[in-house]
Amino acid sequence: MTSKHFTLILLALMGMGAASASAAPKAEADTINAQWQRTILAAVDSFPHLGGYYTGGKPNALFATTTWQGLHAAFQMGKADAKPRFCPAKAQPSFCSSATYAALVKALIMWDKDGQIGTEAWRNMKPYVGIADELNPDSIGQNDGEGFWGRANANGPSIGVLVHELKAGFSHTAFRGAKSERNKETPDEQYLTDDQWRAHPVWAHAVKGDFMKIFWDRNESRGRDNGAIVGCNDVKGDDQEAGHSVIFMGYTPDGKVTYWSSNGPGKNPENMGYSIATCDKTDIQRVVFTRITHPERFDAVKHMHPKHVNQYLYDLNGKKHSTTAELKAQCGIKE
Repeated sequence: MTSKHFTLILLALMGMGAASASAAPKAEADTINAQWQRTILAAVDSFPHLGGYYTGGKPNALFATTTWQGLHAAFQMGKADAKPRFCPAKAQPSFCSSATYAALVKALIMWDKDGQIGTEAWRNMKPYVGIADELNPDSIGQNDGEGFWGRANANGPSIGVLVHELKAGFSHTAFRGAKSERNKETPDEQYLTDDQWRAHPVWAHAVKGDFMKIFWDRNESRGRDNGAIVGCNDVKGDDQEAGHSVIFMGYTPDGKVTYWSSNGPGKNPENMGYSIATCDKTDIQRVVFTRITHPERFDAVKHMHPKHVNQYLYDLNGKKHSTTAELKAQCGIKE
């Protein structure tokens, strides 16, 4: 069996369909870790439906607990435990990056049946959210870019940067281009037509179970070029990132993107949260797909102590925007 045929069979088994499989690029032997892809999808299936969408820092009339409190309750590990348990039912309410972080941790626990990820790595994967317990007696919290949770929760290509740091997989990306002159990185930068963007080869590379960072295109619907922006610089008048952290779930028969995450906000956030959603490719202005191929390398999180900073992700929270070249370099993406 050739490597091409092996890749096509894996894609077919994962529900991509013959048409999508035939468009997939040639791959090295470990480009798709089918066991991991099945595991991350099984982890997604373990989460409740909805449960509320909430980004606030305090309980309110709709939510008795915050997302941070829910994550703390869901990640269960004491000093005597070799690895944690993660209870998705407790991780409510939620928001998009809490959902993808939680699904990643749940999948790693499900995958690691023979202890390839050590205890110190598991402890560092804990969401340190300012609540005291055995592992966090000083009640420390984590800003964007700090520790494991702080990386997963950051602006920009958070999961892509994290996976690249750990050498646990790879990412690929595409950018439709800036529409406004003020956001163009070069004078000749083109904003692709709808047909050009829908035909971009990046879409053929995605496999169900990949992590996906969406940068929303709001040019036609709201007249905003936020999808061209990576990060937030807190400069009044500047466009800022409008993103969504999700797990790719395939395409509809008419080519729309399907994904799982905590989806919101909206008028009734108590009726939102963990769910499958669909959008047109033209609703997306920039995308980063990240695929884990070596989950065993998450053992290297033992070196990522709770306040260990990734400066790139840290700065995207209020200090600077990222260029496309910087995004690619931080995710290990080479042309």
